[in-house]
Amino acid sequence: MISRLIAYTWAAPNTALGALAGLAMLCLGGRVRFVAGVAEFHGGWAGRCCAGLPGRFRFGAMTLGHVILGISPTELCALREHEHVHVRQYEQWGLFFLPAYALSSVWQVAQGRSGYRSNFFERQAYAVEANQALQPNPQLRRTGFGDR
Repeated sequence: MISRLIAYTWAAPNTALGALAGLAMLCLGGRVRFVAGVAEFHGGWAGRCCAGLPGRFRFGAMTLGHVILGISPTELCALREHEHVHVRQYEQWGLFFLPAYALSSVWQVAQGRSGYRSNFFERQAYAVEANQALQPNPQLRRTGFGDR
């Protein structure tokens, strides 16, 4: 219990950014649901705009602390395990996660690699996601939005 409180507190500055973005999504017609201690915002005008971005800039979801911003419930379900890896990374890195993520991307680009796929944190998330696919967690794989 104490360790969970510490993890939430350590990630709180980033969660506050996510909550502000989530509130903006709600004001633009989005919805929110809590899954495994994480607020998942999705849809509305912001979700439709992000879904319409060109391929290189399009994303299905992004994480800020204990908040996941997604374009739709379907995308959130598909990306939930990956994004929850990022939640755990925020719990480990706290305030330093966003600068570390950005520096990892810059380093990868400077080395001629993809700033996203080669990013240390993304490689870790994809590896854990692949491992979890072999051992599904029913709490994270819920698909119905009225089941909690």
